[in-house]
Amino acid sequence: MSRKSVSALTLVAIMIFCTAASAQEDDEQPFSLQRESSSAAAELELTDERSFQHWEPAVKQGTLEVSFGIGFLNLNSTLLSHEQIIYKYTTENTYFGDVEIKGGNAFSPSLRIGGNISRWFALEGIGAVSFSDYDATVENRKSQKNEPGSPVVDDPPLGEFDAEKRSLLTGSAGIAAVIYPFNFKQERVNKFQPYLTGGVARMWYNMNSNFSSETASTTDLNAGLGLRILADRNISIRMEAVMHRHNVQWTPNSFFTDLEGGTVQVPLEDWPVGGGRTLVTEFESNDITAIGWTISAEGSF
Repeated sequence: MSRKSVSALTLVAIMIFCTAASAQEDDEQPFSLQRESSSAAAELELTDERSFQHWEPAVKQGTLEVSFGIGFLNLNSTLLSHEQIIYKYTTENTYFGDVEIKGGNAFSPSLRIGGNISRWFALEGIGAVSFSDYDATVENRKSQKNEPGSPVVDDPPLGEFDAEKRSLLTGSAGIAAVIYPFNFKQERVNKFQPYLTGGVARMWYNMNSNFSSETASTTDLNAGLGLRILADRNISIRMEAVMHRHNVQWTPNSFFTDLEGGTVQVPLEDWPVGGGRTLVTEFESNDITAIGWTISAEGSF
């Protein structure tokens, strides 16, 4: 073998050796970096854990609050009343009486979205609905045959289904302020955060009734108090009681009921003192005072 061939083979061997050594160093370097990365991640997790352990329960400024609640709204107030109004009609007789409709205890879910403006003051938008039945009573009853000049019969018996007992739905949307009075001077570090609340809302009533089928709307003013329990940095439980004040006025139906597949309409009439049937064109308004109780799960972000 010539000297040139030996020199060339030696050069090739040196290059192969250097390439292999370089590749080994490259293989070892990522292993070292991976260990450093794992160590950094472990330290980061430890830092997060220490941070969680040092969480202080307090109302924080600038947080977004979202909550869903369930509760009850006590609508045990007079919703509609009218003296000597038709309450029953048959082909033979028309029945009149003093009718009063009252609400009941309504199941009421709600949704709130708001934010803490400061450690003691928050604003939130509230949407709620309620579902219940109402009860009607009929007093001072009278009846008359559907013939001209028929005599008036006093105190006819009240049948099982003569007085309405049907569904009542409400909906509301508004804004409320939440005040944490113990946080006025400084941030109160405590899981139990009492608060005051008050706001204004638009409220809608709808009842399945022969007297009024249209939705009645009103402005609701409300105020109450509650307790917020900070379970952790992101979850709270709220319990509150709120008093609602508003006024409801219903629009009379254009007719009381229909017969023969809707071809015959019975007018919505009353029988005022002095005699003579007249169409009902207006109902009196009624002041409503309702107490609502709610328990909510709230998320802070």
